[in-house]
Amino acid sequence: MLSARQQAILSYIVEHYVAGATPVSSLSISASGSLGVSSATVRNEVSVLEEHGYITHPHSSAGSVPCDKAYRLYVESVAAGNQGNEPSGTRNSVRAKLSHARMDAESWSSTAAEELARMVDNLAVATPPRSAESRVRRIELVPLEGLLAMMIVVLEHTRLRRHMVHLTEPTDADELARSANRVRELVEGHTRRQLTQVHPDLSPLEQDILDTTILVLEQEDKNLFRDHYLDGLRNLLSQPEFAENSRVRELVEGFEDGTLAKAVLEEMPDGATLRVVIGDENRGDVLRPLSVVIGRYGGPGGVAGAIAAVGPTRMRYAHTIARVRLMTSVMSEMVDLGQ
Repeated sequence: MLSARQQAILSYIVEHYVAGATPVSSLSISASGSLGVSSATVRNEVSVLEEHGYITHPHSSAGSVPCDKAYRLYVESVAAGNQGNEPSGTRNSVRAKLSHARMDAESWSSTAAEELARMVDNLAVATPPRSAESRVRRIELVPLEGLLAMMIVVLEHTRLRRHMVHLTEPTDADELARSANRVRELVEGHTRRQLTQVHPDLSPLEQDILDTTILVLEQEDKNLFRDHYLDGLRNLLSQPEFAENSRVRELVEGFEDGTLAKAVLEEMPDGATLRVVIGDENRGDVLRPLSVVIGRYGGPGGVAGAIAAVGPTRMRYAHTIARVRLMTSVMSEMVDLGQ
């Protein structure tokens, strides 16, 4: 348990390192006059903070650099409880830009990522709104050559999935259409969970169509936030932490192959609207040198999506948390109103 003075010193170190990206010396802390204690006292307290794993030193003569543990304490004690000062007109500006793009889910999500990246001056990730459980709008069965047929499953938000069906015997187009029509009456408007509880009397072909539909829904639900949009990689790479070519290469590769976004979206909070993940707390290796502030927008159990800010652990947490909260609030309102 840190004393009030130790917490004050640690907050000073975190805030000044975030602002300047250079180690913070004990002399500068005592010279600030904010604590009213001698430099010797500051050095002693800094030694305690280092001993407890809150700070480190790049080398013996350097100042203090916060560790992940320090950022976590800072987030919990200061930033997480601070809603931030929302600049006048920011909410209206964000809403206007999203409203302009609302007719297209992809454009809406990419606009959200672009706006958040601009506001936090880091990388941003956004996903389109989707139902927590996929529902079938329509299915079609198209005969191909031999014993093959193409099953087309149309899901909510006009998502289209195709699946090959292997027939056990030659089947003409009329019979395929009849089987598809019968299964269509069972599945349209339903979720995977609902369909697994249905046990109708079906022919082998119809059962195969039903099982394939359930499989498609299962795959969709597992990839709830598969579609995503990123913006602001240039912001992230401009940070001093990524001056090393190897770190830049890893981030660019993760950006291009999708592993960076996938790792970010795996940190999506369950139920809660916002989560902060710092450095080594991240599960994905590509995120280990980074921090993520990720929020869920939309209603519980209904249409939902994710939006996240990604930056170095030396992140402006209070500012970033406030901006992610702003985006989730505006996007939730627009989803609820169907705009």
